[in-house]
Amino acid sequence: MIKPIGKKTNQGSISKKVLASLKKANNQKVINFADIKEAGRHAEEMNKSVISKKNMEKYDPLHAIYIYAQNQMSIIVEQISDLHELSKLANAYEQAEDLYMPSGPPMSPLTKSYFTCWGFFDLCIGLQKETFGTVAIDLCKFLNVDKELIQVFECMQKSRMGVYRHKGVYEKYVILEDVVTRQEITTVVPSGYLGKADQIWFARILPEPFPDLNAGYSVVFTTPYVLSEMQDGRLVNGTEEKWRLFFERTIPKTGIKDEIRAFETLMKYGRNRHYWNEFIFEGYVNHQYDMIFLAGFPDIPLSRPHSSESQKRESY
Repeated sequence: MIKPIGKKTNQGSISKKVLASLKKANNQKVINFADIKEAGRHAEEMNKSVISKKNMEKYDPLHAIYIYAQNQMSIIVEQISDLHELSKLANAYEQAEDLYMPSGPPMSPLTKSYFTCWGFFDLCIGLQKETFGTVAIDLCKFLNVDKELIQVFECMQKSRMGVYRHKGVYEKYVILEDVVTRQEITTVVPSGYLGKADQIWFARILPEPFPDLNAGYSVVFTTPYVLSEMQDGRLVNGTEEKWRLFFERTIPKTGIKDEIRAFETLMKYGRNRHYWNEFIFEGYVNHQYDMIFLAGFPDIPLSRPHSSESQKRESY
């Protein structure tokens, strides 16, 4: 179960401003309310169009739910991103898009699935850490969009990247264990990569959004990043021990006393806005169609092959 980060709050200050503006602009062409309502019509529509027998053959049903929700969130974000109240978020997203060119290797190690989740649910502004996701959820509640779709949105908003130890494969499932919380999670990996025991993965895992699904597993929503190290010019598997040491020296720097909350905050927001984006960008080593190799650690620049420090050393 993924828990909310921080205390549960009501609408953030930006959401309040957005809703106030939209109430005034309801009859103006500032935002297309019909498109937003269309994006979240009914859960029954989701079941009919996305989880049909035909689509079941193409997608895992749990993955299909999140694909549908991600597409609907994209429609809503497109509608609200031009609002003045969201200009800082929109500008930050556009700048990051220009900087990292997310498309997956070979152009960029930041995949579209990773970057979109980061941009919608982790990229934040203000003391209340508001995101496109939190504002969209508040807007959907205001417009009485289907509650089950909002519930899926909330699961995505609460999610974060994580570092996991691969504990083996059972039938079509990959068993992953969070290296800090020790939570063991049974997952499906839509990219098709099953990996090997004791690998260290960097990924975003999304849970069952509805209790009555009874799926019994979660979905690795992003293409798996397999964490490694460079030793004497060779790529070797990363180890749980070294990643635990990284967290031991980094978690206290968050200034949050509760260790688990500090860890989850670090994984969701990093120590700065582009903390995890830079790690991926500078740590890229190699890839295949269903996974990506990264090397190094976020706090050791020379461990990452494409960091400025590593490039300077190679130039000597």
